[in-house]
Amino acid sequence: MEQLYLFYKLKGAAYKKIIVACISIFFFALTVFSQTTNIGGVVNTYHKVVEIIPAKACVRVADITGLNLNSRVMLVQMKGATISTNNNSTFGDISSQNEAGNYEIGTVCYIIGDSVFLFHDLLNTYNTVTGKVQLVQFGEYYSADVIDTVKAASWDSAAGTGGVIAIFCDQDLTLNKPIYADSSGYKGGLYYNNNATCNFVQTAGTGFVYDITSTDNLNGAYKGESVATIGATLNSAKGAPANGGGGGNNHNNSGGGGANLNVGGIGGGNSSSGPFGCNTSGNQGRGGKALSSSGGTKIFLGGGAGAGHANNGASTLNYGGNGGGIIFIWANNINGNGDLISANGGGGGASTADGAGGGGAGGTVIMHVTNYTGSLTIRSNGGNGGLSDNGGLANRCFGGGGGGSGGAIYFTGAIPLVTITVNGGAGGAEINRGTGCNTAVAGAAGSNGQTFSSYTFARSTDPSGYCELLLPSKLLYFRALLLDNKVRLNWEVLNPELAKYFTVERKNTNDQWMAVAGVNANDLQQQYAVIDNNPAAGYNQYRLRITEKNNSIVYSAIQQVYVDFAIKAFTVYPNPAVDKISIQGNFRKPSMLFLFDISGKLLLQKRLANIFTEVNLPFLSPGIYLLKVNETIQKLIIH
Repeated sequence: MEQLYLFYKLKGAAYKKIIVACISIFFFALTVFSQTTNIGGVVNTYHKVVEIIPAKACVRVADITGLNLNSRVMLVQMKGATISTNNNSTFGDISSQNEAGNYEIGTVCYIIGDSVFLFHDLLNTYNTVTGKVQLVQFGEYYSADVIDTVKAASWDSAAGTGGVIAIFCDQDLTLNKPIYADSSGYKGGLYYNNNATCNFVQTAGTGFVYDITSTDNLNGAYKGESVATIGATLNSAKGAPANGGGGGNNHNNSGGGGANLNVGGIGGGNSSSGPFGCNTSGNQGRGGKALSSSGGTKIFLGGGAGAGHANNGASTLNYGGNGGGIIFIWANNINGNGDLISANGGGGGASTADGAGGGGAGGTVIMHVTNYTGSLTIRSNGGNGGLSDNGGLANRCFGGGGGGSGGAIYFTGAIPLVTITVNGGAGGAEINRGTGCNTAVAGAAGSNGQTFSSYTFARSTDPSGYCELLLPSKLLYFRALLLDNKVRLNWEVLNPELAKYFTVERKNTNDQWMAVAGVNANDLQQQYAVIDNNPAAGYNQYRLRITEKNNSIVYSAIQQVYVDFAIKAFTVYPNPAVDKISIQGNFRKPSMLFLFDISGKLLLQKRLANIFTEVNLPFLSPGIYLLKVNETIQKLIIH
């Protein structure tokens, strides 16, 4: 209040404007704080899909724990592409992506047992047998502050879940820490010590596919993971499986980089001389192959990179880097605060006188955001290939890993004025080359990724009639209509005799559902209506809770109404006053009365009833005072 006192030293009407602004800012700050949720860590839940029944918009999941009614979800297929498995240069070529990468955004209307029903018909087909389909529940907030790094649970191929961050904010998303899905995508090839070498009698193999557990000397390192599933007998050597990088072949060739919509870099090769050369020209891991987004209808994790061939056991870091994850941000405003949203691929593992790992590909980022404020970096870069340190050993020279490709970043509007990078990862360096080696065969950089504007993300708008049939009372509709800054809510049920009670709920600024009206069901009445006389300014979300006669509870779809309040005045009488006043007005709840003296000192505060409140005043000297309710200030004269 010391600052307010100084403001009142100003002459004329200016002082009134200043105090009104200061008080308004103060209460606005309190309001914003109450609407904001602090978030960090893993904010999503992940659910393996075991069956889809399109006719009912039904998704059966292995575990419903954590799934909520009316929540936004992403349905996405992680694998399922068909590739060539020939042991030649065609290995890993994609003959069909099939349903791999198909996705859509939906809303949960009902959950029965392991069955999750969506409000809208499905857009796409999915293969739940081989495709590893998952249902990802959004983290949903009115506004959110990222106070600790938001992370994706890493992709787990065995579980068929993870690798995705999905956030919805009705209003503001503020970054104080990163949103981070680096290395959360397809897995890079693991380190494996082959414990085998080559010589003049038994030279290294030139095959694109080997079984890594084979006892002969022709095997290669593990391939990176991709949109295609390959068997254990196909999981090693230089051929690249779709967007996964190939593993380096015996002897000591490096792994290839992973890919997304662009190709990964080929791994570095063996340029040693003498017996360490082993006739291995061209046996480095191939870079992952580019995928097709089919016009943006498909999204992908970044491809995992191939590992480098190792046989010395001197280092266990020859692994391929993981690909980047998927990030979906849906918000009205985002305040970057100089922070970042990141889905980079991981770097390849370094080697010591062995082959090095390739870099993982960048993942996918979708930004459905209206406004951007503050500096922000959005990136989906490929990981760098691993460093190859040959230790200066005579005649031993092995190139570094191939770089991963950049990923894909989509904006549903114009490309904003933020920092955007989709760079391909650099090929791994080769250091301490031995003397007497042949010309170096360096690891190649991955290709740069892509950025898109005016993107339309996949979501259905066709209502699923089956969802309403699931309600025991067979809710025909639930609607919200704005009428003179009040909201009329009406609904109709087909079987009212099954219902006991209806409750209209509105979500408050703390993201909690609060009852605003209740109606007893009438066995003979199908249509009902109530009025919310006190909606909040801005967006109001409503749902109908139906309590059945068997005490089961079901919910309607959410209805949203925007209320644009004009500033509402209030009346005070008597004015001039002595020791008591009456305040009248149709206020939004909750409303507070504040009484200030002319210096800005707070003398009284009182919660007001909706229409009429009588206020006993403290002892006041004759003079002019100020009354504030909501955004309005009036003068009060005391005799």
